[in-house]
Amino acid sequence: MSLPPPPSPSRRRRRRLRRFLTLTAVAILVIGGGTVAVAAIRLSQNVTTVELHPAHTDEPPSVADFDGEFDVLLVGSDGRAGQGAQYGEGGDVEGSRNDVTLLLHVNESHDAATVISFPRDLLVDMPSCTDPGTGKTWDAGHRVQFNESLARGGLGCVASTVTALTGIDLAYAAEISFTGVIDASNAVGGVPICFAGPIHDRHSGLEIPEAGTYDLSGEQALALLRSRYGIGDGSDLARISTQQVFLSSLVRTLRDQSTLTDPVKLFGIADAATRNMTLSTPLADLGTLASMAKVFSDLPLENIAFVSYPHLPAGDRVVPDEQAAVALLERVKSGETVNISADHTGRGSELSEPSTPPSADTEEPTTTEPETLPENIDGQSAAQDTCVRPYSG
Repeated sequence: MSLPPPPSPSRRRRRRLRRFLTLTAVAILVIGGGTVAVAAIRLSQNVTTVELHPAHTDEPPSVADFDGEFDVLLVGSDGRAGQGAQYGEGGDVEGSRNDVTLLLHVNESHDAATVISFPRDLLVDMPSCTDPGTGKTWDAGHRVQFNESLARGGLGCVASTVTALTGIDLAYAAEISFTGVIDASNAVGGVPICFAGPIHDRHSGLEIPEAGTYDLSGEQALALLRSRYGIGDGSDLARISTQQVFLSSLVRTLRDQSTLTDPVKLFGIADAATRNMTLSTPLADLGTLASMAKVFSDLPLENIAFVSYPHLPAGDRVVPDEQAAVALLERVKSGETVNISADHTGRGSELSEPSTPPSADTEEPTTTEPETLPENIDGQSAAQDTCVRPYSG
């Protein structure tokens, strides 16, 4: 009788991950009771991993101890196969593209973070990519639309494209599906979003009857993230600023003490994430994820910046603004806090309480103004309360 073939490296890593999570569950059993232990074991079965750089033999750098800076690529997929027509116009379709692409950078001293959003319609020079599912290799291309990278070669192709644009090597990446967005927003009990007026977007299904703040969850949370024609100037760039409104509020919601101390909510968030996400192998480690979460949870909200990747118009698409991108990336890589002026909140949002100029009797405080970034870099900090602006034509 012949011996069975040895397990593949990816299978061995999954086994090590499951063993680690099971040991963690045993420790939790002693501290917190059997229900939480069973939950930890359940979560370990949810994890789906992918090799980000299959051709690389070197182990990626470990940041589990967080003695330096780190970067994480976050990709929202528009794949809807098997998910039904309820997810907006397009319904149940095959294939997927990167509908949302974010690059999170945390600096070396762990006191500032920047989240860069890449426009879907950005025309880039895309490197050669191989589809991990079919084995098909796509040649490198000039002025390829950015959101084709996921369809060309999965999470690894998105990472290679972002690295080519930014010069930042990536070992940590995650992809989340439409269903994941719905489940995650439900798990936190809804995300409070301010709207400056009513919105009726038949394309995404977003329905807001009047101005005000609404707790969005489920399909309405997804509809907001996908809305284009109901907000701002109807562009993909307006959608980015709306997504920044949502993400800023989500960060503040997760910081809320009631969320952080509610075991049901915490399990729901973790369960939603692991069931609906694909993680690069180095990221699929409970210790690494916990350390990252700890670092991020300690960051001052005003030092968490959400910004758009600098771009210039090119017909009905956009192209990288290389000079502005250099200025932004130099600031990010140097570890400085990225500050965006209040009048650059983006095409789809506005400050909820616009600042008023001081009266003649009021002495303005003397502050040191931070070095300004190029004017075409929009965004906001996680501390800013902003409102989604309805479509204005």
